Amino acid sequence: MTKKITISLPDDLAAEAQASGNASAYIADALRQRRRVEQDLAIMDDLWGAGWQDGITDEERARAARLLAGDSEADAA
Repeated sequence: MTKKITISLPDDLAAEAQASGNASAYIADALRQRRRVEQDLAIMDDLWGAGWQDGITDEERARAARLLAGDSEADAA
């Protein structure tokens, strides 16, 4: 089932969603990804306790960002 809603987005995000060719699918995918991230963070909180991410260094965060962007060189670090 689907439900039609009207949303307002900042210009840059609206342009990105429209450029995808199917703004509804693009936004639905983004919401599903956000839900997965929140669920994964909740699992990590359950495993390691609240505040587990406080020990992550800026270098580790930068490496994760490079990996997410597809930089295969980052994996060798």
